[in-house]
Amino acid sequence: MVPTELDPVMFIVSGNETTVDLEQTPFLCNVSGLPHYYAQPPAGLKLLEAAALDPEIELGNAYKVRPDPTTSPDPQYGDRTRLVFQGTQVEYTALRASREVAAAFGMTLVKPGQGVRISSPHPVLKQIDYEYGMFAGHRSPYEGTGFRMLGKVCTDLEYHNFPHVFASVDAHLPRVITVAKYWPHQKKICLADLWLARGHALYLPPQPEPPPLSQSDETCLALHGDRNVALACWHDSGLKQASVKTKTLLQTEGGHFHWLWNELPTVHPQLPLSSLTKAPHA
Repeated sequence: MVPTELDPVMFIVSGNETTVDLEQTPFLCNVSGLPHYYAQPPAGLKLLEAAALDPEIELGNAYKVRPDPTTSPDPQYGDRTRLVFQGTQVEYTALRASREVAAAFGMTLVKPGQGVRISSPHPVLKQIDYEYGMFAGHRSPYEGTGFRMLGKVCTDLEYHNFPHVFASVDAHLPRVITVAKYWPHQKKICLADLWLARGHALYLPPQPEPPPLSQSDETCLALHGDRNVALACWHDSGLKQASVKTKTLLQTEGGHFHWLWNELPTVHPQLPLSSLTKAPHA
């Protein structure tokens, strides 16, 4: 018998929102694997210094790219740049999100029992519960498809003038953050997927506006994308899950975005799940 109806495909679903006032509670603290915000770190918590982006470190698959600013579809809250790659596909390196790997992409890894002070030009942010379906990466806002599901996963990166906190809180699976280091003056980019273990969090500070091309050839931008969060759902293991639950701190009103994209299909290798899905330590 041929089914007459199919279940709708889950892409991204937002849930509970919590207001975080960084003037009152500027410290992100990882307590038993969950992100909390405090006026002062709890006793016994290890306070970390936020990582600084080092443009000399190259990590991930490197490509030469040519920027091509685009205006259609009409971007809201920012601008869009198409990154023109040579070739027929783009491959990302799969990396475990260790302290050193996270720092290479301008992020601070915050494990249970650790914390970091959040910096933001806009003090009032939102922590939002998101659930990403395994096909979240198969949508593209850049090709005039009306967000219909595509048969490929495209490059979809951004940077902006507010911070992010990415927390891996799913009961069973890790969270994946797509990242890049981009040297616009050198027309070079390095691409990777950071596999964030359960109970860990990543802090990405606000990204400054780059200087004009004529002023510097050393500028390096830390880019990120969240559409591939549920890559672990595709893993060939006993864990059969069609979505991943997360918590993300971000600015929901008034932020300015820079989106960088490409329509070529992308390749995302898997990492073993055994060391990424253990219960977080207290």
